[in-house]
Amino acid sequence: MQLKATHHIGLRTQNMEAMTKFYSETLGFPITKRWDDVNIIFINIGSTTIELIGRAEAPAPGSTPGGLDHLALHVANCDEAYQELVSKNVRIRSAPNDFKDVRICFFFDPDGNVLELVEEK
Repeated sequence: MQLKATHHIGLRTQNMEAMTKFYSETLGFPITKRWDDVNIIFINIGSTTIELIGRAEAPAPGSTPGGLDHLALHVANCDEAYQELVSKNVRIRSAPNDFKDVRICFFFDPDGNVLELVEEK
């Protein structure tokens, strides 16, 4: 599997307005993409992208309303990378699927953190 770079870092939030204002106005980073139908906003911080993921529901017991949702890695071919993960007995969260303008899949690291593979179309 050839990993190209970090693609983005996903942050959950229950207060999208405050988080967007903080990153775009307070810190001065540009909003680069909005997916209003799924309540997601992308903000560039230099060569790193922050994905703000708005969630209105209350957090599960023992969890926080915000925080790291996942670490996304850029790959040339999501399906090939997925097959390599499977062959290495990596715990999979979801098989590759198309979402908006990318092909993605999710898996877990040994501590249970969620990672995402992203292939841009």
